[in-house]
Amino acid sequence: MIFLLTTGLLALSIMQDSMSRKSLGESEFVLLITRHQAAIYAYILTLHPNRVAAQDILQETNLVLCRKVSEFEPDTNFKAWAFRIAYWQTMAHLKRVQRSGIVTLEPEVLELVAQEAKDELGDFEDRHLALRSCLQKLPAGDASILLSHYQQNESLQEIAGRLGRTREAIKQVLLRIRRTLRTCIERQLAGVIRT
Repeated sequence: MIFLLTTGLLALSIMQDSMSRKSLGESEFVLLITRHQAAIYAYILTLHPNRVAAQDILQETNLVLCRKVSEFEPDTNFKAWAFRIAYWQTMAHLKRVQRSGIVTLEPEVLELVAQEAKDELGDFEDRHLALRSCLQKLPAGDASILLSHYQQNESLQEIAGRLGRTREAIKQVLLRIRRTLRTCIERQLAGVIRT
C-alpha cells in the first residue's frame, strides 16, 4: 500500500515536471491513463500471464508513461503509444527473469503475441463498458454466483455446498450466465457500431 502511494506521488511529480514541457494538460493525461488502464493491464497479461508480475509491470509502465508524457503527441493514438511502452517494460521484466534462470518465450514469439493482442484489444474499452452494463442487468442470484466464482475464487463445489445444489448445476448456471453476458455484450456493441 505504501509502495503504491509512494509510486503514485512520484509519478505525479514526474508528470508535473514533464507537463510543463508539453501542451497536453495534466487532467487530460490522467484521464487518458485512467481510461486505458484496464486495456494496458490486459495487454501486459497476454505477454506475461503471471498476474502479480503483470501488476508490477503495469506500475512500471505507468511511471514511464508519466516520465515520457512530453513525448506523447496529442491527437494521436494514446493506447497504441501506451501499449508500445508496456511491451518494452514487459520485455525488460522478462530479461530480468531470464537472467535468474527462468525460461521465457523468444522475443520474436512475444512480438507476434504482442501484435495479436494489440489487434484483439482494439475495442477493449467498449467491451468493458458493455460488460459492466450487462452485469448490472443480471438477476441478483446469478450475479452473486458469478462474483463468488470469478471475484472471490470460490470453487464450484464450495458454491454448490453453500447454495444446497450440485456442482454440475452450478456449472450449468455459470455457462448460462456467460452465454447471457456474451449475447448482451454483442447486442450493446452492435448498438455502438450503428450509432
